[in-house]
Amino acid sequence: MLDSHLSFETPEGIEIKLAIAGPVVRAMAWLIDLGIRVVIYIVAGIILSQLGKVGDGLILIALFAFEWLYPTFFEAIKGATPGKSAMGLYVIMEDGTSLTWGASFARNLLRTIDFLPFFYCLGFFFTLTNAGYQRIGDLLAGSLVVYDHKDPAITPDTDSSNTSSQSLPLALTAEEHRMIMHFSDSLDSISPQRQAEIANILTPILHEQDQAAVESLKQHAKWVKGDQRETI
Repeated sequence: MLDSHLSFETPEGIEIKLAIAGPVVRAMAWLIDLGIRVVIYIVAGIILSQLGKVGDGLILIALFAFEWLYPTFFEAIKGATPGKSAMGLYVIMEDGTSLTWGASFARNLLRTIDFLPFFYCLGFFFTLTNAGYQRIGDLLAGSLVVYDHKDPAITPDTDSSNTSSQSLPLALTAEEHRMIMHFSDSLDSISPQRQAEIANILTPILHEQDQAAVESLKQHAKWVKGDQRETI
């Protein structure tokens, strides 16, 4: 894996790469959801307060139910709350499958523990102790919060017409071809500095550095893909 990315293969033999969301962007998504809930609570409070004591009871019931059902429902049905959707995030199981109702309920039930002692301090600590940035609820439910694969910032675009196709003047093994193709497919999720750092490893062979080395690897990856399509 490169940086904070998860890669696994489906039963159909398709490799899927997902970018794992860190604690900062998740906190921003939580703040958006909090704002939405606060607005709903205020509106509901104003309306139900007109019913006197019955309204007060309904307000408490609504607060309790909505606080727990809001994230559980959206994550189980759509894979993300409105806040997560706004930040380009969604929740999946560790094996890449859709989040189940049970897992959604479990991860949100433990938000109470993750919140301790205040403002998710315990949950934040646990996200820093594992590669999947999983809080306690995620670890129990077996869930991951990842970036939406439709996000252009993480969607590979190595077949762009701006990149020419050219083979490297080297005799490479099949495994080396795959490594270059994997590097090329991951470029849109790696910073330019990191791209150059990885490509410069081959400087003694390519006799190129930085962006020139990156472009050579991209051209070779495109050439390999084109050669495979012609073979098929």
